[in-house]
Amino acid sequence: MRALLIPLTVLVVGCATGREAGDATARERTISDQVLAFDASKQAGGDPSCRSRKIAATALTRPFQPGSQPPAGQWTERWTVDRCGTAVAYDVNYLRAADGHLGVTIVRDSDAGNAIVAGNTIADRTLQRDTVALLTQKDLSDTEGDACRTRRVTNAELLNPVTGAQIEDGRPVAGQWVERWTLDRCGAPVRYIIHYTTTKQGTTFKAEREK
Repeated sequence: MRALLIPLTVLVVGCATGREAGDATARERTISDQVLAFDASKQAGGDPSCRSRKIAATALTRPFQPGSQPPAGQWTERWTVDRCGTAVAYDVNYLRAADGHLGVTIVRDSDAGNAIVAGNTIADRTLQRDTVALLTQKDLSDTEGDACRTRRVTNAELLNPVTGAQIEDGRPVAGQWVERWTLDRCGAPVRYIIHYTTTKQGTTFKAEREK
């Protein structure tokens, strides 16, 4: 993110994959180009005045988590850009569908504080990242073919506080709550209602377009 508690801009890239060995290098080259372009975009919060930027480092931050149908799954990497001598970090979230299609979201990140999106969400940083990635993927999938390919999360509101909460060893092991997240779809606000459920295995959520 560009600063604490501000709208978050997300770039989503779709990659059709087939042969893994050959596609890995091509995918890395594509992501590198997209991250650098994102960093140079004023609309995305980048700095177009800098004329010298390069990928300084990449690191796996969340290992591959398999989905219900192989080869489906998701993982996250952190890509660091050297922007005219300043290090700028981006989270690159990969979401592989069962048919092999690979969706990628690129999100500007910061280690400052717990907030990634503006508003009063009670989701932690990891859950906020997951919500951003899957929500933007869903919205782009629902508008397949549209020219607009950029989404911004402009606000997150807590609608219903946690109910049925249970705590064990200092962490929630049961509970549900509801939030409303607002996307900016190339100037048009789009709102989603998100239902979160926490269990001992972690937190899951489902999103539906607000009528």
